[in-house]
Amino acid sequence: MSVERDYDDLARIDRTHVSLYNDQGVYSDEMERIFYRSWIYVAHESEIPNPGDYKTTFMGDVPVIVTRGQDNEINVVINRCTHRGVAVCPLEKGNTPSFVCQYHGWEYGMDGELLAVSMPRGYNEGELDYKSLGLVSAKKVESYRGIIFASLLSVPDISLDEKLRGVKEYIDMYMDFSPVGEIIVGNSGVNKHYYHANWKIQTEGSVEGYHAPVTHSTAFDVMIRKMGMPPNYQGYDTKGMDCGYGNNLLEVYSLPDEAVYKRWPAEYIDLMIEKHGKERAMHVLRHRFNLVIFPNLALLEYQFRVIRPMGVDKTEVRMYHTMLKDAPDEINTRRVREHEFFYSPAAFGGPDDYAMFDRAGQGMKAEMVPWILFNRGIKSEEVDEHGRRYGGHTQETQQRAPYFEYRRLMTLGSQS
Repeated sequence: MSVERDYDDLARIDRTHVSLYNDQGVYSDEMERIFYRSWIYVAHESEIPNPGDYKTTFMGDVPVIVTRGQDNEINVVINRCTHRGVAVCPLEKGNTPSFVCQYHGWEYGMDGELLAVSMPRGYNEGELDYKSLGLVSAKKVESYRGIIFASLLSVPDISLDEKLRGVKEYIDMYMDFSPVGEIIVGNSGVNKHYYHANWKIQTEGSVEGYHAPVTHSTAFDVMIRKMGMPPNYQGYDTKGMDCGYGNNLLEVYSLPDEAVYKRWPAEYIDLMIEKHGKERAMHVLRHRFNLVIFPNLALLEYQFRVIRPMGVDKTEVRMYHTMLKDAPDEINTRRVREHEFFYSPAAFGGPDDYAMFDRAGQGMKAEMVPWILFNRGIKSEEVDEHGRRYGGHTQETQQRAPYFEYRRLMTLGSQS
């Protein structure tokens, strides 16, 4: 018997109910209403640059394969043989002309079409319909600046253009850190982290400034003493922002021009000015930010962070390092080293976060304390010229942001 929950009440503007993090029924609703029917990040085009390339990933609980066909079209298909349910591709990435299920030998094309079955004479006439037995395709696949999104079971109620309307300027800025406006995702490896708590905690934590001086105090001390980061690094004009449709942003810093020349080598700055023009180059180089594209992607300076729910109280986070195409080797090497310093499994920063997420999972088992609070700074929020709400970077505007879209999708799902 299904239970209809009041998500407007459970996900309030200034607080969320602990059942959203613990209840299996809520988790099942999230899979159906968010992860199977709205725009979900699946890959970056640089991960599948050539015909025959593929990458396996997940849309919520569902395994999928992202492929580039011989026609150069990008496809997203469910990684499940239509015969007996076995995953047809066990590898994370590769190149192949087709997928052959290793259980009974059914073969599928890069677009999911059923090409052949083993021992076909064992089927009587009418028992095998090739056209209806291909791998199930996502209903919608689109990309922006190489970032591929898909919707699994239905066409989303908003276009991808509308979904990204409030964050395109930041995505463009992220890509334009490359002199040619292109990044390469994952070629230098991926870090996988797991924590025993709900997936939404990562969407909240990726863009939070409030915890940083406390949780990352050791890392900040090293960065100030050993890496020359100015003591008022967190004191520049920074903010947290609700960018609409659950997307949210934390400005880590917005540097004055003189600080740009201290932060970046002159060779790189000159190349950026040559390629982008001085005004655009300096605008890009002044900024560092963390951006969450709800529900499962975060863009951080050095990485694509992909959130995979593995159950109501277990989450996998994959950090794909990003390289800047045609940037000086010094810059990409530096990005790798800084990524390793803060985010690798033995680093100063990332492990701190996942320790806190594990503790959050423990604490939220105490359901007699029902509410998680996000009310910090709610009375001092402002609205920019694009209609985006923002506050100081240690306020919780960006933590409140996902739950506007969460309520919309969860309520929309109950009405459909």
